[in-house]
Amino acid sequence: MREATAQFLAASDREHAKYDYEPDPRKLAELMGIRVIPGTKNKASKGPPALIQMARDLHVARWRFTLLHEINHVIAQREGLEEAIAAEVDEEDAEHHLEAVMNHGAARMIMPDPLVNIVQQMYGNTPQAIVNLAIAGQASLPAALHRFISSDVEAQRAAFITSGSYIAHVATCNTRLPFWRYERVPEIGLVLPEAKLFAVPKRLATCVGLVTF
Repeated sequence: MREATAQFLAASDREHAKYDYEPDPRKLAELMGIRVIPGTKNKASKGPPALIQMARDLHVARWRFTLLHEINHVIAQREGLEEAIAAEVDEEDAEHHLEAVMNHGAARMIMPDPLVNIVQQMYGNTPQAIVNLAIAGQASLPAALHRFISSDVEAQRAAFITSGSYIAHVATCNTRLPFWRYERVPEIGLVLPEAKLFAVPKRLATCVGLVTF
């Protein structure tokens, strides 16, 4: 992991832990001394005073994640790391990279390490762990997939979500899969016989797979 990104994620984790992993982003912002107001676009400033503007037309389903994303911008600014994170890649990719890192910080707040650890202790390295992480964190299945796989940067493992005979999502860590997103793979068992598979309840033709090496 790149140095500035690693420093930021550690700072984000510390800040969240300081407030006992507060799950409500409005309450977390209040505890951190950040004022949240409506605005024309999503924007964060460390201040003083620390301020986050939230777009009035933001879809309610994205509101929690977006506010946590902006809270992570404030953390990165307070740590003096925004420019260093952006500088980790070429200039043309800098903004996209910075936003992706803030997204990762937000996902870690929705599904913090203690929650990931509890789920893994209960279900082990299995697809069921990913499904239950999504439920416990009130997160999307793809978000839980990526969060689970990225939670141990030393592990060699990968996971995927199927939709019918197609690969809908893929997450990997220190390994590769013999297929990628959107590929048609009618028989996962033939292509990747070592994969553990789990049919997601109440989601027709959706399956989660996980493989460790």
